[in-house]
Amino acid sequence: MRKLKKSFYLLFVFGVLFMPSLGYAEMGEDISYAARGAGKIVGGVFAIPKAMLQDSGRVLFPFGLVTGAIRGTVETVTGVVGGVVDVARGGAPYAKYAAIAAL
Repeated sequence: MRKLKKSFYLLFVFGVLFMPSLGYAEMGEDISYAARGAGKIVGGVFAIPKAMLQDSGRVLFPFGLVTGAIRGTVETVTGVVGGVVDVARGGAPYAKYAAIAAL
């Protein structure tokens, strides 16, 4: 009887481990959009100092910092806006669950 219980538990564990995924087929794509968007948002924070350092080595002293600040600001705005759009696109399929949880 003990051996039967062990074999049942073993069969159950293997069945759970090797069972095919029942998740939504495009769930990985949604998660990748959200992760890419989060990366863009975090990367946008460092765009201004990065651009200022890059342009200060290429252009004359005061102009390199100014052009770097302008270029970095544009990169920051585009990165953050693009990141927010990607996060929203990745999280949109799950918004229905938030509405249900709010009830």
